[in-house]
Amino acid sequence: MKEIMQNKNTFTRIILSSLIVTLLSCNNLDLSPISSYNAESFYKTQSDFKLAVTGLYDKLQDLHSYSYYPFCLEARSDNVNTETVYDAGLCSQFVDNETTSSLAGMWQYLYQLVDRSNAILKRIDDATFTNEDYRKYYKGEAYFMRGYAYFQLGFLFGGVPLVDSQKNADEIKTIVRSSLDDTFAFAAKDLSQAATLLPATWPATTELGKATQYAAKGFLARMYLFQKKYSDAKPLLYDIISSGKYVMATNFGDCFIDKYDNSAEHVFQIQYMSGNVGEGNVLPVVSAPESIKSDLFPQGGGSPYLHVAYDLYNSYSSVDIRRDWTIQKGYTNKSGGVDNVTCFYIKFAHGTIPATKDDYEVNLPLLRYTDVLLMYAEVLNELGYSANSESFTILNKVRSRAGLAAQTSTDLPDQASFRTAIFNERRWEFAGEFIRWFDIVRSGNAVSIMNTFLARAENGSNRYNMKDTQTIFAIPQYELNINTDRTVIWQNPGY
Repeated sequence: MKEIMQNKNTFTRIILSSLIVTLLSCNNLDLSPISSYNAESFYKTQSDFKLAVTGLYDKLQDLHSYSYYPFCLEARSDNVNTETVYDAGLCSQFVDNETTSSLAGMWQYLYQLVDRSNAILKRIDDATFTNEDYRKYYKGEAYFMRGYAYFQLGFLFGGVPLVDSQKNADEIKTIVRSSLDDTFAFAAKDLSQAATLLPATWPATTELGKATQYAAKGFLARMYLFQKKYSDAKPLLYDIISSGKYVMATNFGDCFIDKYDNSAEHVFQIQYMSGNVGEGNVLPVVSAPESIKSDLFPQGGGSPYLHVAYDLYNSYSSVDIRRDWTIQKGYTNKSGGVDNVTCFYIKFAHGTIPATKDDYEVNLPLLRYTDVLLMYAEVLNELGYSANSESFTILNKVRSRAGLAAQTSTDLPDQASFRTAIFNERRWEFAGEFIRWFDIVRSGNAVSIMNTFLARAENGSNRYNMKDTQTIFAIPQYELNINTDRTVIWQNPGY
């Protein structure tokens, strides 16, 4: 295990050296192009592209800092009640709009990821490489990141402008918003290309945690599930399962402890490294109340933090080990006062406690093997329900690890009941991993699910409500201010 940690640190240290990439890339759609002199003098050698590609992973860290994906997307779901404050609170209350800064930050970071990928793809074929395999691999990483970015942009904002190469600001302003179908098709093409270029594994001694062909296939399959393209998703998920490279962690808690980072449970993680070098994970501590004092949080929690819904906590079986690993109900504050009711996430706080409370070592999973298995079970059911089939085997494997009894066709006698079982299992398994909103939207029942949830007393008894246009977020106002041509870019309905 020490060797794994050392290898992880080797890769993460490269990220510390990637600041030059920030200077060589556009920051978002509205900025002027990079200096051609600086860019052209940098993208010359294999080592240049290694550094440039590492800058892509650095941008993923930015995107998944607590105020963006982890907070706003988790808050959007029925996992978090409306007491949460700041931008996460706006999302939980469905009162966010085109001026909500964290949502604008998501747009900006995703387009930065697109721009950095385009910079690599524009120049890599003309560069000098000592190992041609790495030219292919680095291209694969750029396609992976660009495909991932457009998948997320489509899911979050609907159809968006497709910037397929580096362009200057005036050129970007002429790119008309694409449809959601075209946005997803572009993402699918990139992720498919990435799957053909990326290796099955990377050298663990130097490049642990980088995207593989299986990560590309996994995210492509996830997007296909969103589109209900189950036949397209099935072979991709099967390839991951049949590769023999992944296994479910024996214990649920092992999925979230830094000692087991980059284990076979994880198809793709965002890498973090403690040591006060600016690469630590802040999510574990900012998920808990600022005033808490406990063994898990000896230095207190953060502000703001997510107020986990009683609806989620109470939905677990009392014997489901995932509940008490994921959520803590009640706490003692630094003054000795006791709160018996507040619920909050502790999912990522069980490992090594860092010297500085916002500097955790633990990685952040973006795609777990358990997710691959549950997606595959879902696909099998959608393509044709079969009593006590492989889909049941997968479901019960996940339930068994959680300490729950197996379910049979007596419990789940048809396709609809199995679909509901998978939907619920995913909520319990992935709570706090900010994919619940994704699952709610793709279910097609977002409005009814959320308005039922918002009608509960813990959410102000119908004080808030979701409109049917709020399955996507508003296009950021600053983007609309920069490009005032509404035949090119326009606001989403309802905002």
